[in-house]
Amino acid sequence: MELDPLALDHSALVVWDMQPGIAGRAFNRAEIVPKIADLLGAYRARRLPVVYSQHTTAPDGWGSPTMARSMMRRGMAPGSFRLAAGVPGWEILPELAPRPEELVLAKYTPSFFLGTPLEMMLRFRNVDTLLLTGVSTEVGIVTTARHAINLGFHPLVVEDAVGSASPDGSAAGLRLLREICDLESTASILERLPPATSA
Repeated sequence: MELDPLALDHSALVVWDMQPGIAGRAFNRAEIVPKIADLLGAYRARRLPVVYSQHTTAPDGWGSPTMARSMMRRGMAPGSFRLAAGVPGWEILPELAPRPEELVLAKYTPSFFLGTPLEMMLRFRNVDTLLLTGVSTEVGIVTTARHAINLGFHPLVVEDAVGSASPDGSAAGLRLLREICDLESTASILERLPPATSA
């Protein structure tokens, strides 16, 4: 069966790393949080799946030296960025807090698929399109979109509901994403969603 990239009835909303320790540093945080909240409300009204990624720092001695070097290139000193479970900044932003029936998966890399059961769980739910929102555009969103394509999922980036630490980083990420997948606005997505389900 050919995938219709415009169909959203088999989509899942991905809320990427909307934690104070990550999203709190986004230059456009104030703009993207209400957009993600609108999408959450719409997905919940239609009982469509919602998945949260929750970046989690590995215990000392278990992290990737390559990842540490990558973070240094982005201006973060070794050991300066820690989001271990339960520390301040690790929880999901309260205004976007997950509900009990929604999936929250800890992850340790910029790909939501690497080292998590996400692929298997999406296939259980018959999901073929991933609506990507959150922070940061040029790192986790780009990486997960590429990985999704390799696995046969359709990544659909909500361009006004993704954020970055800097406008330059955001622009670079969106430029790359336009070359590999579809981008749409929050308003466009809300117009195209299937009708809400009755309670």
